[in-house]
Amino acid sequence: MMIKQLDTALSKVNKRVGVNVKTPKVTKLKLKYSRYFTTAVGVGGLTLGIIGPSKSLLVLGTIGILSTVATTNEIRKI
Repeated sequence: MMIKQLDTALSKVNKRVGVNVKTPKVTKLKLKYSRYFTTAVGVGGLTLGIIGPSKSLLVLGTIGILSTVATTNEIRKI
């Protein structure tokens, strides 16, 4: 799982630097809220990017949708 790999890597860096930073615990509920938020941002960005002249919103909307897909895959792994 990608989240556990990231947590392990951050723990190693924290030990080397001598910093005690605790990462928040990831739960299905938190990931679902994140998925809802990134879906809304992604769809909004895509819509405004297609309708308006802003291509940066189109790119941000696409990134939001890709984030939603990645979050959905992580939810399935938990």
